[in-house]
Amino acid sequence: MNQVMMIYFAVLAVAVLVYYIVPLKGRWIVLLSFSLLFYALVSSYLVVFVLTTVLSVFISAKYLIKWEDEAEAGEEQIKRRKKINKTIIALTIIFNLLILGFLKYYNFFGNTFNSLFSLMGLEVRIPFLKLVLPLGISFYTLTATGYLIDVYRRKYQPENNFGKICLFLSFFPQILEGPICRYDQTGKTLSEGHPADYNNLVFGAQRILWGLFKKMVVADRLYKLVYTVSSSAAAYSGAASLLFILCYTIQLYADFSGFIDIAIGSGELFGIKLPENFRQPFFAKSAQEFWQRWHITLGTWLKEYVFYSVALSPRVIKVSGKIKKHWKNHFTKMLPTTLALLAVWLCNGLWHGPEWKCIVYGMYYFVIIFMGMMFEPVFKKIYKKLNINPNHLALNIFRHIRTLLIIFIGETIFGANNLRDALLILSSVFRPYEGSIFSLGLDYKEFIIAIIGILAMLIVGIIKERGIDIRSKISMTALPVRWATYMSLMAFIVMFGAYGEMYSVVPFIYADF
Repeated sequence: MNQVMMIYFAVLAVAVLVYYIVPLKGRWIVLLSFSLLFYALVSSYLVVFVLTTVLSVFISAKYLIKWEDEAEAGEEQIKRRKKINKTIIALTIIFNLLILGFLKYYNFFGNTFNSLFSLMGLEVRIPFLKLVLPLGISFYTLTATGYLIDVYRRKYQPENNFGKICLFLSFFPQILEGPICRYDQTGKTLSEGHPADYNNLVFGAQRILWGLFKKMVVADRLYKLVYTVSSSAAAYSGAASLLFILCYTIQLYADFSGFIDIAIGSGELFGIKLPENFRQPFFAKSAQEFWQRWHITLGTWLKEYVFYSVALSPRVIKVSGKIKKHWKNHFTKMLPTTLALLAVWLCNGLWHGPEWKCIVYGMYYFVIIFMGMMFEPVFKKIYKKLNINPNHLALNIFRHIRTLLIIFIGETIFGANNLRDALLILSSVFRPYEGSIFSLGLDYKEFIIAIIGILAMLIVGIIKERGIDIRSKISMTALPVRWATYMSLMAFIVMFGAYGEMYSVVPFIYADF
């Protein structure tokens, strides 16, 4: 368990205790205080960045021109109000995106331009800066942006209490890795104050234990193998490369979804329901469905604030309308959707990191989803002509296998140190590996523990995919059976969790986003 997790659980334990001691009306202040304390303990002075975002969002939303008297206003006055409000919101969003862009992407674009200058024979150089990235900056910036857009669209009224908007953007269980929340999902429930509830406490603890199992038993253990291969990709091939591809994908899922389980469980301890972020993604039958099940809140955010903004843009509609007049086919019909998808996946790639591999990662999924959209009418005609049932079992099995291959390739691009290493790993799978798989960082005992952990995750996934609520089923069993289950899971984590010097520094993969 790394230092950030130890601080997190120490803060969580004290926060829960204090939360239920303080009167209901003041409980949101407890959450705010411990959220800022956690951020300060982990990121020190960098807490100023999240507070800057909170202040800019609060001021902008509060001072938008009110619309209550719209019925009495003239057309020109309404247009003027819309223009002023749009300007206020746009400037605030740009301000916060510039902070994110400078801290996260300055050196990336600087290096890219320096390479271009060298190719052109120019001696101009953009200096490299030692920049520190505030914890969860991408998460709270997207949350803040969504809030401002929703207020502008009059989805809900702006929050007039600075402390409450500060809590919404800095709530410590979700600031590390999400989920990315909308104000109408969690804004009010965070500030209401909730009475102690046995079921919330038990369900929250259950969810946290399951997240710890995924993180400590599976993700942190697989990290050793992933690190060993990725640190010297050219030295490995065959089984070693294949194990990296499989283990990194599983590690990424166990790490990210594991902390999301911890975050959601932590919220439940306070009676707060955070949105789900994963829904058995490896059971998807297409790349598009995979992204509807993986990092759901990011996909929802991109759909709501990027996809629709581009697809319904008057300029895009106007241009696509002109093109349709000259060429009427499936592609021209899909043009607004295609442009919107391109914007979504470019943003998705950039959001995942300031590296070319991340941009390629986004474009990889864009091309696959785009091709699926373009060829969908063709496949429907083939199915009809050959009298093939699109939902036939064999066809569904093929779709699952195809989607898994797409996912494994995509996560290898994301997980390798760079694009060159990703290509080396993928291309070396079919070359023999002369060494032992037990020389990759894990001995046979650790492999067995990892396999048991993966099988447990798979079984739980199958049960949940069938619509069975495991936690409710456990809660209905006899008290001795119930507590034996909890204690067994806790004992397994304690005995078989990944410990030691190497594991103490294993980072949360998404914590620096």
